[in-house]
Amino acid sequence: MIIKRFAGLTLAAVMMTATFAAPAIAQGPPPPPPGYGSGYGLAYGWDAPPREFQEMQRQGFHDGIYGAQKDFENHRRPTPNNRDEYRRPPVSWRDRNAYRMGFERGYRVGWDHIMNRGGGYGFFGR
Repeated sequence: MIIKRFAGLTLAAVMMTATFAAPAIAQGPPPPPPGYGSGYGLAYGWDAPPREFQEMQRQGFHDGIYGAQKDFENHRRPTPNNRDEYRRPPVSWRDRNAYRMGFERGYRVGWDHIMNRGGGYGFFGR
């Protein structure tokens, strides 16, 4: 008798939980906040990689922007050669050239943005 009563209460609790949780699950996650993902294909701002870039180039591009920001913050000379990510890319051997090309471009765009030049100017021999 006690087992039947316990089973009945457990079943009722599970059904109530499923009834109240189902609408929240069906709605899915809330939308991201405005500006979230800027430069990653959701928004096309100054930090967005060129659309023709492949995956490794895009990764290098974003890492280059970050590297330029770090070099600026640490008062370092503006050259991608300062960055370990550029000298020893965190990608496979076959993807190194694409990553470095994207890194250089991202570094240049990042540095130009920091200096409010808007892009197009070479600053490390380009």
